[in-house]
Amino acid sequence: MRPYVFINSAMSADGKISTVARKQVRISGEDDLRRVDALKANVDAVMVGVGTVLADDPKLTIKSVVLKRTRVDQGRTESPLRVVVDSRPERHRLRRFGTKCAYSDVATGPRHRVEELETKAEILVVGERKVDLAALLGV
Repeated sequence: MRPYVFINSAMSADGKISTVARKQVRISGEDDLRRVDALKANVDAVMVGVGTVLADDPKLTIKSVVLKRTRVDQGRTESPLRVVVDSRPERHRLRRFGTKCAYSDVATGPRHRVEELETKAEILVVGERKVDLAALLGV
């Protein structure tokens, strides 16, 4: 059974999501940040592309102590699984425990590089030349 997937995005009143230099800009207010935290508290995983990771270095974790405690009381982890979709494994820093990184077969590179990444994240090879999102959602 495929997962239920939704997208969450924020943009400024003039339709921008970042600066020209792709620097992190705070677009959301406190109410929206709480809404997003509640969304994360009710999902199994949060998936982002490497562009988001490179631009913002997000933690992708739940901030609210109450929401974390509720998840734990339900027998779940404090925060949802983090999934990073990337075509080149060396490009990002989000290699923390509890993270899955999805790459294509040609992007995984030398075996020693993959072995190094596997110490910090679970590596999923999904697709030949680029990450196959449909196949990834079936994993």
